Amino acid sequence: MKRSVKYLALAGVLTALSVALDVFVKQIVPVLNFGLPYYAIPLIIGGIVLGPIYGLMMGFVSDFIGFQLAPQGDYILLFSISAMAWGLIPGLFLKHKSGLIRIVVVLFLTHVFATASNTGSMFLYGWGDYAMASLALRLWMLPVNVAILSFITFFLNTRLQAVYEDFLFQK
Repeated sequence: MKRSVKYLALAGVLTALSVALDVFVKQIVPVLNFGLPYYAIPLIIGGIVLGPIYGLMMGFVSDFIGFQLAPQGDYILLFSISAMAWGLIPGLFLKHKSGLIRIVVVLFLTHVFATASNTGSMFLYGWGDYAMASLALRLWMLPVNVAILSFITFFLNTRLQAVYEDFLFQK
């Protein structure tokens, strides 16, 4: 099977998993304009394995479909930037054999970018008061989210290395 078909198949599965996690978490924590980034785990893995372009596309598709399945307010394209960052930034700076410290640093920077992007989007849409009111909670949750995302990403990445090499990189 051609490499591009394998990449598309894996991207589709990871995107579907991201959507399922996103919808599940939105049902557990139904707070308007505030989300937990656990949907990003498949996007991070996709960015690492498939590269930043696939990660970027997976983030956009995941955000769009996730909104269609569990809408919270209006769909605003600017908020997709943070979802796309979860696939793009790890795809640029992490590789298959990245260590835990590197993963923590990259995911911390990604989370800061995603938080800043969402805050900026809220300001652009006239939700400045809400942005400032929720920023303290979002910043307080940042280290907790980074720790959880980093541990899960490191665990999955180390356990799936043989699968990556066998499935994607065989001729």
